[in-house]
Amino acid sequence: MTLSTPFAVGVEKPEAALADAMNEMRTWLRNTRLQPVEFKIVMAGASSIAFDVTFRSEAEAVQFEQAFA
Repeated sequence: MTLSTPFAVGVEKPEAALADAMNEMRTWLRNTRLQPVEFKIVMAGASSIAFDVTFRSEAEAVQFEQAFA
C-alpha cells in the first residue's frame, strides 16, 4: 500500500465570519463530495481566523483553493 502525500490549503477569513465561512465550506465539500484529510481552525491575527484544510490529492486541493482563496 502506498500512502499519498497530503496537500494543504490555507484560507483566511475575518473572525466575525467564522460561522458563515464554515457553513459555506461544509456545503461546498458536501456538494462536491470531497473529503478533507484534516480540517483545522487557527487564529491568523487579532481579527481574522484561518482554516488549514488538507486533501489527499493536489487536484482536490486546487478545487478547494479556487473556490475559497
